[in-house]
Amino acid sequence: MFGLFRSKPLLDEGSTEWLFNTYAWALRNLGSEVFRENVILVTPSDHHFPDQSSSTAEEKVSTAFVRVRAYAGMQDWPCELTALSSDMNPGRPLAISSATPKDPQGAVSIKEVRPSIPIAFDPGMIRKPIVLIAAFAQQLGYHLGRAVEEESPGGEELRGPTSDLLAVFMGFGLFMANSALTVSRGGCSGCCTSAQKLGYLTEDEFVYALAIFCVLKNIPNTDVELHLKKTLRPFFRKAVKEINKTGGGDIQRLKTLGTATH
Repeated sequence: MFGLFRSKPLLDEGSTEWLFNTYAWALRNLGSEVFRENVILVTPSDHHFPDQSSSTAEEKVSTAFVRVRAYAGMQDWPCELTALSSDMNPGRPLAISSATPKDPQGAVSIKEVRPSIPIAFDPGMIRKPIVLIAAFAQQLGYHLGRAVEEESPGGEELRGPTSDLLAVFMGFGLFMANSALTVSRGGCSGCCTSAQKLGYLTEDEFVYALAIFCVLKNIPNTDVELHLKKTLRPFFRKAVKEINKTGGGDIQRLKTLGTATH
């Protein structure tokens, strides 16, 4: 009887389990200490992207990508930006060798990889910097995931969602959540709408992954909601509450992962 008064889980059990397991996989292979000490929540603000005065579109894109790579800890990875044209098919990001060195803390790094990793972008994204940065983070997440020897939860079949999760893991959860679903209205009366989806995870899954990140990093809700879409804030608050309450065992497992050696 009392089960009738229990709140329904925000996500289905399989999705929540996969998110926590993939976080655990990332912490094991990319360095739990690096995550705790170095990874930050990157915000769509002048604080993290102060280069709005760049004079040309090319400079804006290049400067934004340099900052994304730095926040992701991948500034030493050889990458090449490629602007897509209407007759180009970006296809799937090229994989890189998994035989990559790791530093003492377990962070995957690429010393010498040829040719450079291709990072594609739609020139139209220049007018939507949040979407542009989310696309950069997602592609870097793909290549980072391919560089890990241990198979990620779900394997190759879930390579796309894993890339999305790694983008959140690297600190770009606000960009991924805010860009997951973009609705545009047009027409003379604004009655025509179109929706554009970015990434493989659903909007709710992105927000839940962001909530896990913030609980792990002890980031207050207010610091997040300042930059999160208004429509996503209620779900984010519920996710944080659920993670701290019903998901206590799962989040505790992530918090203690790797601490035994320090």
